[in-house]
Amino acid sequence: MDKTFKRTLLGMAVAMAAVSGSANAAISLAGDAVNLYGQAAGFAHITNPEEGEGAAQAVIESRVGFRGTVEFDNFAPNFIWQIESGDANATDYGSFGMRDTFVGLDFEGVGSFKFGRQLVASYNYVDWPHSNPGLGNVFDGHNTLGGVGVDADGKYEATRVAFEDRANNNFRFDSATFGGFNFQATLSGMGDTRDALVMSVAGSYTYNGLSLHAGYYDQGGYTNSDNVKAGDNSYIIVGGSLTMGDITLTAGWKSMENGLNNNDQDAFSATAQYIIDGTWMLKAGYAATTDSKLANDDGSTAITARVGYLLPSAIIYTDVRSYDYYGADKSTDATNVLIGLEYYW
Repeated sequence: MDKTFKRTLLGMAVAMAAVSGSANAAISLAGDAVNLYGQAAGFAHITNPEEGEGAAQAVIESRVGFRGTVEFDNFAPNFIWQIESGDANATDYGSFGMRDTFVGLDFEGVGSFKFGRQLVASYNYVDWPHSNPGLGNVFDGHNTLGGVGVDADGKYEATRVAFEDRANNNFRFDSATFGGFNFQATLSGMGDTRDALVMSVAGSYTYNGLSLHAGYYDQGGYTNSDNVKAGDNSYIIVGGSLTMGDITLTAGWKSMENGLNNNDQDAFSATAQYIIDGTWMLKAGYAATTDSKLANDDGSTAITARVGYLLPSAIIYTDVRSYDYYGADKSTDATNVLIGLEYYW
């Protein structure tokens, strides 16, 4: 399955709704205090691996959520909350509350503080815009920072560092926007021990059609419950987007490091999008990782293309996605075709 779909299309749908001229808002159940929102989404996924048999999957990513902002007469900050289900097809994370689910306070002109299950600050920009369409398999999820080798059957294998993206036990601050600038900060990873603290900060600046952003993620080293050294990993992300009428260009760079074995690796992403008459969307993307410091041939690439037909709050699309994983090794390479439908409210 193409990992990118799990988070990124909501942001794209918002942009498409603006392009297509109208959008259906969330359903108000009690003014701003309780709103119902969600998506009906799915795609047919035809896999074509270079080795082994292909498959045909019907992947449903429908989900639903509730959120609200409650104002009080004698209490200044607004109470904010959200409960969102996971994707319908996710066996482990499809239950209610498995996506962004939090409570918090919003201070007008300052920002909001929330705690619960939500994204770490830097991942906002890893995910959007640099992982769509289909680039997240490489730019987001791929790294070989844990080491590489060959298994008993002669198949290439690699271990990766798992950076947090959407995390439980997450304390998050989102600033208001000041002259086009805003920033985010999160503290997470401490559900079992405070020694496993994950700290992340990020910020963006937008002026007219130009948006620049940067983020930093860091988890210090600690000893886990099995008395094994863990953590000690970090990354920096820098990127931006430029919108010129119907054309949007994006580019991003992520530099990752695993301090436990002194390994590092870089990832790159670039996309180009063109909207025709507010109805047709053409989009192409490229992502790659360099060879890691401890290996000579473990980099990966993704080349993707999308044709989409835009409707208010909806898209019908076809993707072609080509993946070349782990250098010359072919055991996990594939070219996949997707046909999907999505509707947001």
